[in-house]
Amino acid sequence: MITRSDADWIAGSSRPEGTLLAAAVRQGFRPRVAHVVAEWTAKQGYVAAGLGVTLVPALAAASVRPDIALLRVRAEDAPARASYAAAPRGRSLTPAARAFVAALRQAAARVRV
Repeated sequence: MITRSDADWIAGSSRPEGTLLAAAVRQGFRPRVAHVVAEWTAKQGYVAAGLGVTLVPALAAASVRPDIALLRVRAEDAPARASYAAAPRGRSLTPAARAFVAALRQAAARVRV
């Protein structure tokens, strides 16, 4: 049986510090990145071909190929990942930007994690 520490991983960058590496280190291992693939659809192809495993963000879970199985890696009671809208410091938001951030907040409030 292949364990997570000897599995080949597919990452979006050769330096996945903020996502894959951080998540793996919290679990006590360092992933071996065998393939660097930027495009989400290509990552799915690599996984389906048996070339490795990758992390899938919750927002992309509904769009995975039918030949890929998703396995929950976050405990039900674990805190959700924080997301932020970025804006220039020291400037007032335009009315459109304020409305957009408000819409994002409303949408985020409806997402089940």
